[in-house]
Amino acid sequence: MEGERSEYPKKQFYSISEVAEIVGTNESTLRFWEREFKEIKPRRASRGIRLYSNADLQIVKLIYHLVKEKGLTLDGAKKRLKENSAKENSIMEVMNRLKEVRAELLAIRNYIDFLETEERERALQKETKKTVSEPQQTYVEVSEEEMLAEESVVDIAFEEEEPKTTTPLSLF
Repeated sequence: MEGERSEYPKKQFYSISEVAEIVGTNESTLRFWEREFKEIKPRRASRGIRLYSNADLQIVKLIYHLVKEKGLTLDGAKKRLKENSAKENSIMEVMNRLKEVRAELLAIRNYIDFLETEERERALQKETKKTVSEPQQTYVEVSEEEMLAEESVVDIAFEEEEPKTTTPLSLF
């Protein structure tokens, strides 16, 4: 159910505030439904405190389902309860189970998305480390004229370094 809390403690009796929290409605609505639906019969403890049994809780859940989720009027919900409350109860249980399965599947999908995001981040970090650790080689385009100019400079340098011949000096 939409407002129903999925996990609640299993007890023999529940207070009206606990039932209101479990079902997802307020206490005044429960008191009103108690007057309208004869099927809800909570025990009264000392000082008039209502104690709902598990059977009462199931009936309140069914009424909530019929009125709030299916959109029936109170008279329509009363008729459904009189005609076939077992069928309505089983339909409600199936719907609740389907909602639980859907919630589990969504949780799994969210977990898979989380893992995929983490994997992408790790791959990105590896790429970043790889590019930082490997120095990148850069190439500069050199025109033919520049290459010829460099060659002539090299040739001139070699020509200057040729050994010079010396003539011996004579004293006479």
